[in-house]
Amino acid sequence: MTDCQTLTPRRLSGILGRASGDTLRRLAAPLMEKYPVTVIRRPKKTLVMIRMKETVAKADFYLGEMLASEALVELEGQKGFALIAGDDMDKVLHAAVLDAALKTALQERAGILSALLEEEQAIRRRTELEIQKHAPSRVQFNTLDVEY
Repeated sequence: MTDCQTLTPRRLSGILGRASGDTLRRLAAPLMEKYPVTVIRRPKKTLVMIRMKETVAKADFYLGEMLASEALVELEGQKGFALIAGDDMDKVLHAAVLDAALKTALQERAGILSALLEEEQAIRRRTELEIQKHAPSRVQFNTLDVEY
């Protein structure tokens, strides 16, 4: 199974949400110049509920609301949607264009997919470095089973 087949909507959203706005702009701008992009829902701010799972009772609950941005576009007959944390209107528009582009048969599709998969690897490396940076201060919470 290739990466193209395993790039689920959830995985794609993770990449688009964590990628820099400049990276998304670099990938989406040429498409927006070359092909007509119809903005169905212009980028706007919204609030989304943050759902969490309580670990003891395994019950879902809502922690609170988070500011996000959303956009919906159409490119070559395919709709693209993006919902990204924060209020970066350009980033969410470019993410929606890329979502739509990956659903098309455009010649640029393979290059975009490749660039996003490379970005995913870079995101992983940055995350690992951040975890390593904070590892020395990690607290172990395994004292609950100790009898006093």
